[in-house]
Amino acid sequence: MNIMVSLDGSENSHRAVDFLISRRWREDDQFLIVSVVEPDKGDMNLAQAMTNPDEVFLANSEKLLASAKEKLDKAVEGRTVRTTVLSGPVVETLIDCAKEFSADLIVMGSEGRTGVSRLLLGSVAEGVLRNAPCSVQIVRRKKP
Repeated sequence: MNIMVSLDGSENSHRAVDFLISRRWREDDQFLIVSVVEPDKGDMNLAQAMTNPDEVFLANSEKLLASAKEKLDKAVEGRTVRTTVLSGPVVETLIDCAKEFSADLIVMGSEGRTGVSRLLLGSVAEGVLRNAPCSVQIVRRKKP
């Protein structure tokens, strides 16, 4: 099975990696950890913005993926774990990546917003869920 996990650096996306670690996987399962950078979005300070924002986003994403890969490698020892940083509109880029990877499962975190906040902020998880070429596992934060 080809399992793709999407990370954006949020606490919710880290839960997606924890979800993968908590499950049993077959010996021939393969994992792809993906981070998508939208060039005109992201958090950075003024000094970073004055340099080259694309390089900053790329470097931050690569650190995020390296950390997640190290964690997942230990948990699924002997299985293939790859990473990639992509650029573009998040939902469309994730869908295209899932198709190219022939993903059987996409795992991603979600804030679980509802109402106006979801309407105004949109939902990457919902967009992926509606358009994915495979099953999608949404890992939500636990409510108190």
